[in-house]
Amino acid sequence: MDQAHGAFNKYYTEADTLLARLPIAQKFQEKTGVSKVYGASGIAGVGLLLVFLNIGASLLVNLTGFGYAAYASMEAIETPGKEDDAQWLTYWVVFGLFNVLEYFTGFLLYWFPFYYLIKLGFLVWLMAPATRGAERLYHSGLKPLMLQACNSQRSVPAKAEAKSD
Repeated sequence: MDQAHGAFNKYYTEADTLLARLPIAQKFQEKTGVSKVYGASGIAGVGLLLVFLNIGASLLVNLTGFGYAAYASMEAIETPGKEDDAQWLTYWVVFGLFNVLEYFTGFLLYWFPFYYLIKLGFLVWLMAPATRGAERLYHSGLKPLMLQACNSQRSVPAKAEAKSD
């Protein structure tokens, strides 16, 4: 039991430190008297329940995929290093491609059970600094496809030029 309590305290402290950077979380705690960690957990839990029940799931998932990433991107722009800039730029490339693909397959995906829950998990995986999913997906799949497409387009004019001579 002490191990569980120690783990809880560790994660609680980490979450409290992260939320301390957000003025809205501080204001929430001051006005309600409820810990900002419990408030954020409650909001996340209600949001997850709504996504699970498919009540406004599309809006909630897309707001999550856009909202946090936009905030983190603006923070990354303000830092002097370039590594976080590259992480978020890569995220936006993958997120944009995913949304285009979803637009054309949305009528099929809607019938997939728990689609929005899976999409939420996928977007969190893409965004999470611990997993760097967007970078993994970009380097293992998108980049090779783009290079192949670019090389094949460059060779088409060269072949046409060679035939005309």
